Amino acid sequence: MHCWKTINIEREYGTTRLFLLGITIFVLVFCFSYIAFSFNFNGQHIDHYLWLVFLVIPLLYPLHKFLHYLALFQYKKSLILRLKIQYYFIPVIQMRLENGIPKRSYIFALVTPFIIINASLIFGGLSVPQYAHYFSGLLALHCSICLMDFLYVKNLMYAPNNAIIEETPRGYEILVPLDL
Repeated sequence: MHCWKTINIEREYGTTRLFLLGITIFVLVFCFSYIAFSFNFNGQHIDHYLWLVFLVIPLLYPLHKFLHYLALFQYKKSLILRLKIQYYFIPVIQMRLENGIPKRSYIFALVTPFIIINASLIFGGLSVPQYAHYFSGLLALHCSICLMDFLYVKNLMYAPNNAIIEETPRGYEILVPLDL
């Protein structure tokens, strides 16, 4: 196997640019989802369960990581979980694979939380339209969390189909078999 490409999104885009992209995605998703959820709703929005939203917000990121873990469950023996503190106060859960995995499995693991959580939030926003503003905010927040996943997916889409994805301290390496 030889390295086809090394991907490190934080180094490639920069932290500031990623933060601004995340804020932009948050605003755009909130605006469009709020309009979509409220399109056929003529009543007033209710603010009775704001405490529940504040409870769900800090649980959204661990749930997102847990769904990544479930998608990678067949590789659990080579999966290492660590809690890291960034910027002195932001807890970040890091998952690292000791061995490489196929490209399709890795892409599946990256998009699983997006599909499951966003589908649940969209369903909630459509079925309980008086709380659509809550679901729009949570949907926008989760789409911002998914930004890094989709930047990795974008880079992995152009990799050869038989590629193996391996994590290293420098980033993700896309390994392809040697042509004999």
